[in-house]
Amino acid sequence: MIRKINLLLLVCLFSFFMFGISFADIKHANDASFEMEVLNSKGIVLVDFWAAWCGPCRSQAPVLEQLSRDRMMKDVKIVKVNVDESPNISQKFGIRSIPTLMIFEDGQKKEEWAGYTDFNGLRTKLAKYVINVNK
Repeated sequence: MIRKINLLLLVCLFSFFMFGISFADIKHANDASFEMEVLNSKGIVLVDFWAAWCGPCRSQAPVLEQLSRDRMMKDVKIVKVNVDESPNISQKFGIRSIPTLMIFEDGQKKEEWAGYTDFNGLRTKLAKYVINVNK
């Protein structure tokens, strides 16, 4: 058992150093925490409005996980909002279809679009904000 745990730790460390894989967590916000997690955040925040029953939302989740491990996107905070559990914030932002993704910069909404977006599409949309932050 100890050997398996040691091997797993070794694989994780190897992956981190060889591939730049970090284990950044994706935050979850709701009506009560959205202001703190998004509107009061400094820097770039990508918000994903989703629901458990939504097929494209389930497809979007692994892309967000991949993005959270991307070195170029290390300064981007990713926040998921379940529309079924957060009706007030969903209504405030006029969410009519999901997934809806929004980019915030220093608490201000900069961009919004609906529908599944692949990794390269997300990276491209975020790149202009990340480049400005790192200047």
